[in-house]
Amino acid sequence: MNLDAVREQFEQRAFDYDGLIPRLIPRYHEQHDLILQLIPFETNANIKVLDLGAGTGILSALILEAFPQAKVLAFDMAENMLKICQTNLSAFQERLTLQQGNFAEDDFGNGYDLVVSSLAIHHLDGARKKTLFKKLFQSMNSGGILLIRDIVTGGTPRLTEQYEQLWRQYMKDSGEDDKIWFQKHL
Repeated sequence: MNLDAVREQFEQRAFDYDGLIPRLIPRYHEQHDLILQLIPFETNANIKVLDLGAGTGILSALILEAFPQAKVLAFDMAENMLKICQTNLSAFQERLTLQQGNFAEDDFGNGYDLVVSSLAIHHLDGARKKTLFKKLFQSMNSGGILLIRDIVTGGTPRLTEQYEQLWRQYMKDSGEDDKIWFQKHL
């Protein structure tokens, strides 16, 4: 997938993203709640977090609220997404760092206790995913946690087809053109 085209799409969609994404992704907000429940640290833990493909900062905000000692690096390829993230998370500015870059190629640091990524890694091809996962694991502290929510295929072609049909129906039921969005995400 052409990452420059992906970046440009998110530059354009940044300002309506938070209203759009729940119409495209089933149980979008419930998935955030699940990610928070899966984080195994005590709420007062002093953790360093990487939010890879942070977008407008929804997941970063939830982590910063739930873990008042956490420090988060919100990393995204789209400048406009990070501008909205900065505005949305202004209450956390002393614990938030923003970085623009291509996570498939650019350095995002190390020493992370927690790495989260939401709906971002699927934009990479298989070889780039493999390289990214190696880089992510090298960036984490011993005992670090990696939580990813993303678009995946089913274990069989039949399951993949069934998943796609359910997803497309959800988009249609939400008033979106499934043909347009489905082409952009797979």
